[in-house]
Amino acid sequence: MPTPEKTTQIIAALMSSKPSSDPEVFGSLTVGDLLASLRSRAFGLSLILFGLPNLLPIPGLPILTGIVLVMLAWQILVGREVPWLPDRIAGTALPRARLTQVVNRTLPLLRRLETMSRPRLALAAGPTARRLVGLAVLVLAVLLVIVPIPWIGSMPQGLALCVLGLGLTERDGLLVVAGFVLAAIATAVSAGIGYTIMASALSILF
Repeated sequence: MPTPEKTTQIIAALMSSKPSSDPEVFGSLTVGDLLASLRSRAFGLSLILFGLPNLLPIPGLPILTGIVLVMLAWQILVGREVPWLPDRIAGTALPRARLTQVVNRTLPLLRRLETMSRPRLALAAGPTARRLVGLAVLVLAVLLVIVPIPWIGSMPQGLALCVLGLGLTERDGLLVVAGFVLAAIATAVSAGIGYTIMASALSILF
């Protein structure tokens, strides 16, 4: 039986795949391309793929990835096995060059986490925990859409999404727990900054 491809191998292969010859989409990937690359990894890998673009400041991408992740989070919550997106969103082009830049910078970290990960803490990676992951992803996705964070951008949400996704993919309950902790930190940071922005705006208005 062949050894299953590692998560990082699938991501690296996707980034190195030949771009389309169509001049309208040359040099780009679509959201649907990312989903098509998931194979049997389903939602775990989808969280990594749509979390990665948030690890570097790429204008506009947090909103797009946030919308996609809201849909994926809902599907995790209801127990769907295979991710699905409407054609209009699946056909949205993503900048291949910027995504490749993000992947090249983050793959070494993902490889280290992947090397250390293994199936463990089954309860933290089971069906109930999976739905809790869906809830955490939903919160993080909404924050990506509505709360811009100065200086650090969407890095806290992106990191939490990647760790949660790798935990699901590798069935590693310890990584899932770590992802919950990172999600809580990202939520606290976003809520604090959102409150500060709102308080500043109200003080100017009133």
